[in-house]
Amino acid sequence: MLYHMLSQTVQRLPDQPFMEWGDESLSYQQFQNAVDRFAAALAADGIGPGDKVIVLLPNGPEFAVSVFAIVKLGAIVVPLNTAFQDSELEYYLQDSQARIMITNPAIEASHGELIAGSSGCRLLTEVPVDTRDVPPAERSPVSGPVIYQYSSGSTGTPKRVTRSQENLVTEADNFLATVDTSEADRILTVVPMFHAHGFGNCLLAATRSGATLVVLPAFKRKTALKTLTEKHITIFPGVPFMFSILADSPSIQGQPLPELRLAFSAGAPLARETYENFRDKFNVPIRQLYGSTETGSVAINTGSTEGERWSSIGHPMKNVSVTIIDDAGHELPPGESGELKICTPALTSGYANLDEVNAETFRDGCFWSGDVGHLDAEGNIYITGRTKLFINAGGNKVDPGQVEEVIGRHVAVEEVVVVGIKGQYGQEVIKAAIVKKDDQELSPEDIKNWCDGKLAEFKVPRIIEFRAEIPRSPLGKILRKYLQEDAS
Repeated sequence: MLYHMLSQTVQRLPDQPFMEWGDESLSYQQFQNAVDRFAAALAADGIGPGDKVIVLLPNGPEFAVSVFAIVKLGAIVVPLNTAFQDSELEYYLQDSQARIMITNPAIEASHGELIAGSSGCRLLTEVPVDTRDVPPAERSPVSGPVIYQYSSGSTGTPKRVTRSQENLVTEADNFLATVDTSEADRILTVVPMFHAHGFGNCLLAATRSGATLVVLPAFKRKTALKTLTEKHITIFPGVPFMFSILADSPSIQGQPLPELRLAFSAGAPLARETYENFRDKFNVPIRQLYGSTETGSVAINTGSTEGERWSSIGHPMKNVSVTIIDDAGHELPPGESGELKICTPALTSGYANLDEVNAETFRDGCFWSGDVGHLDAEGNIYITGRTKLFINAGGNKVDPGQVEEVIGRHVAVEEVVVVGIKGQYGQEVIKAAIVKKDDQELSPEDIKNWCDGKLAEFKVPRIIEFRAEIPRSPLGKILRKYLQEDAS
């Protein structure tokens, strides 16, 4: 089904640019040719329906070719964060039971010992982007599981989310119907495509509509601004820190961006200061998009941003419904806060091997998100908090339980609690409150060094505080709010 979505776009727009990076580019026909050739190579290597294949690559043609080649064979894509450390990557290797890991020589060099010692998973470090014409390909599977993505949660370990071809095509269709993307659009692709945001709102959005992906390997303020202007970008999916850097940097002068018809932020709340400064500098309002690994994109503000509506995530995507509910599951009227219940055909069937969590989280065919919000009189949705303890660190969801588990293994740590606190531009910063064991010497640098190689850099606490004890209620419940209040 996903491969056929690509084929339909190729038939309609064979010479349309699919991806541009640096001074190079691929047309949609060339992209499909590269996919077909790589799929044939993977098939010759024994990859077939149901096999799991890790893709550990940065944004670029190799990532996109790998994904669609795996999909064509009916295998399952496992896209992972290139910032993961060995101890994290080892978990995903074991949990996914991947047969092959596709990466590049630079990433291989940083994980050589782990990869060499892994059993059952072979390494592939070259993705030939061969665009020569090829014979018509055999029909690819049109249904079934197609991707493993991982969502953090209260279990202390990442939760595996399986989504089907139907889920992903539905997500692409919903985005197209809501945002009205077309072959005239040029999408700045700097958010990582291994993340649900970049995967759905860049890669899937383009292949469904025929838009062009303009890829940057990393976000740098002057390069990003140059690309926005010189590459005629019409859609800019980002995260708050990207917009804040462009909005607040004194070295970047304000200028209109008349071709940029849609800039939207996801992954974390957007600060008012960032919104206002970006609008004033570039004459473009930043819209807010809301989604999750479990559901894909859920809502986006395509309407007015006047007054407080700038902070809204707008209305649900086409074919998606969002209901605000109380603890008993009853729908609440506008103005009253409750949990967001999301119903969409793009929804996963649940987490792997977590029956109790699934029973709580997926009910009535819908997703009980754990996010708290309310509606206004016009039906705009506002996110105001969450019932769960995720920390949004620069757009990355961090489970404090995982960070606590790593720090808690240090020989000098008696107890540790990890919280998110509000930092500059409204972003969350990770803080660890630590009780040392008696007579043990321990410094913040010791803790950061301990985390190095065990946690991705974005999960390492920026603030480390040593305390005599962790604040608790009379019943022994940890009072996290006091740890957050003390941070200022």
